[in-house]
Amino acid sequence: MGHIPKHEELAKLTEEDLVRRYNVAAENTVVGTGFYRDEIVRRGQQRQNDQMLAFTKQMRDLTIWIAILTIVNTMLVAVSMHNGK
Repeated sequence: MGHIPKHEELAKLTEEDLVRRYNVAAENTVVGTGFYRDEIVRRGQQRQNDQMLAFTKQMRDLTIWIAILTIVNTMLVAVSMHNGK
């Protein structure tokens, strides 16, 4: 059984190192239902994060289109007013 690294040591580990250490510890660890509950919650949070990212991208795209159409509309009004004189 390995020691628990200090926070600073843990922060320096790469994701690959963390996965390797997790897999080693998992071979000799007995888990309860909380482990599975935590994983279910984590996956739900990941789904929500993915949905929020998709919504954010849609909002960005819509904002760009609104800005472009506003500029086009302003130009058309300016040309119309200029030709109407």
